[in-house]
Amino acid sequence: MSKPTLTPQKRPLYSSPISNPPPPSWGGLVCRWIETNLVHGEGDKFGEPFRLEPWQRAYIWRLYEYDAATQKRTVKRALLGTPKGNGKTELLAAIALAELAGPKAPKSPNIPIAAASFEQADLLFGTARIMLTQGPLAKLFEVYDTEILIKDRPGRMYRVAAAAGTNDGGRPTCFIADELHEWTGNKERVHLVLSNSLAKRAEALELNISTAGSDENTLLGRMLTYAKRIASGEVTDPSFLVEWWAAADSHDLETDAGRRAALEQANPSAPAFVDIDRLLARANEVPMHEWQRYHLNRFVQPPDRWIGAEAWMKLADRERTLIPGERLSIGFDGSYARDATVITACTMDGHIFLIKAWEKAETNRDPDWTVPRGEVDAVIDQVMQTYDATIFADPPGWASEIEEWTRRYGKRVAVFPTATIERMGPAVDRFFTAVATGEGLRHDGSPLLARHISNVHTRLTRYGQVLTKAYKASPDRIDAAVSAVVAFQGVKFLQVEPKQAAKVEWINL
Repeated sequence: MSKPTLTPQKRPLYSSPISNPPPPSWGGLVCRWIETNLVHGEGDKFGEPFRLEPWQRAYIWRLYEYDAATQKRTVKRALLGTPKGNGKTELLAAIALAELAGPKAPKSPNIPIAAASFEQADLLFGTARIMLTQGPLAKLFEVYDTEILIKDRPGRMYRVAAAAGTNDGGRPTCFIADELHEWTGNKERVHLVLSNSLAKRAEALELNISTAGSDENTLLGRMLTYAKRIASGEVTDPSFLVEWWAAADSHDLETDAGRRAALEQANPSAPAFVDIDRLLARANEVPMHEWQRYHLNRFVQPPDRWIGAEAWMKLADRERTLIPGERLSIGFDGSYARDATVITACTMDGHIFLIKAWEKAETNRDPDWTVPRGEVDAVIDQVMQTYDATIFADPPGWASEIEEWTRRYGKRVAVFPTATIERMGPAVDRFFTAVATGEGLRHDGSPLLARHISNVHTRLTRYGQVLTKAYKASPDRIDAAVSAVVAFQGVKFLQVEPKQAAKVEWINL
């Protein structure tokens, strides 16, 4: 099989330099195995023999390049990016199966198929399962819901969700990470553990695949930054293969012609099974930043995002600690089950600390889980006994507790209704200004608080911006951000002149 080539119009925006002459490759052998033994998964071609698109064939050829002298594979790590709908999932599944049982599969293959969530991991693993079990090799494997085993020798492919965490990467021969833009927060550590485990096996491969996200200060963003340096020739690293299909900035997205040209550049599977006309129509149906991210594979931050993670983390100061007896403003944002309950503190000099947060873990499948109110009450009492603290509490769902705290602590408790835009708008503006200027606000670097801050979207009101989720049912929590704004604003109330303070009706704030 001759080496596949792409036309100048069908090339990734960023790709690893091509050697001249090109090195030898097992790509043709692997492509032939895939098309002989695998079938298409769910969709219009279900059960039909798997056929690779030209760009997929060219990618596999580059992925399996090897050194002629040592007969060892050149690529040890790879990043592939395409817009949605270009067949990434089936390509990824096909490569995983080739690493499990193909012509260049290692002895005793161990292949974690990983994604940030159970659902995404199951989508990828389920595709691989169908592609194998509906084809001619089905009888050679034992196939289960979460793993595929080779019958006559050691060999295993299995599903992993970063949301579940992991303490041991085992001894993988190939680690495949899907939709890397979702591997944020603590999920990055799971990626680190699994990728580090590859060092235990010879000729191991790490394959990362994704569509662009909205924040470049992430695992994917940092990896793509390095990949761009390779593509430009600034860095030489033949062990890292990058192919990132996206639209260049030169296209005029104000016109249909410009949008069409951008779509044709970014989508390697057009027109075979990516309908450009349909995607053009979508530009009038969804927000433009989402359209660019999904269909042009561009990093585009939503216009209504509040504070980016990078700007927020610049204000982290982990050396500052709270001193018993210190005067504090406490922000309390409570929930019952779906959202988080959070207690934050702000010092008189504007340093924000996350005291405690209760939120249902992604791995917790208990439908009856609720916030442990007794624990919340105990933490509040400990804070009030330890510090000269005043609570500013959002009342919905917690009226009885706030009433009890008022009975215990008197005027050290104030109600701060965050749904009241006349109060929340100016508080949000004051908080944002402090972050933007870098003056008068620091924080303890809490990852949970940073995550909630970066999840916030805003809605413009006559009193200024107020905090919202991206959409009402979004699983991305923002309660710690709300609590921090309340605590920061509470400092302003606590710093009023004594004569003015005497006139403040705390409980009706």
